[in-house]
Amino acid sequence: MHSALTGGLVGLAIAVALFVFEYYAVVNASKQSAKRKGSKRIELDPSERARLHNTGWFCVILPVIGAGLGWLLL
Repeated sequence: MHSALTGGLVGLAIAVALFVFEYYAVVNASKQSAKRKGSKRIELDPSERARLHNTGWFCVILPVIGAGLGWLLL
C-alpha cells in the first residue's frame, strides 16, 4: 500500500476516535450541567458547540496531514 494512503488511513482513524471522544465528553458535561440545574433537557451552550465545530474541522484536516507525513517519512 502506498505510504500516503497508509498515513491518510491512520489519520482518519485518529480523527474518528478523537471526534467520538470529544463528542462524548461534551455531551456528558452537558448532562451533568443539566442535572445540576434541575433540567431534564440537555442543551449545548455556544462554547461547547464551538468546541465541537473546531474539533470537527481539525478531524477533517487530520487525514490530509497524516497522508503528507506518511509520504514524507515512509
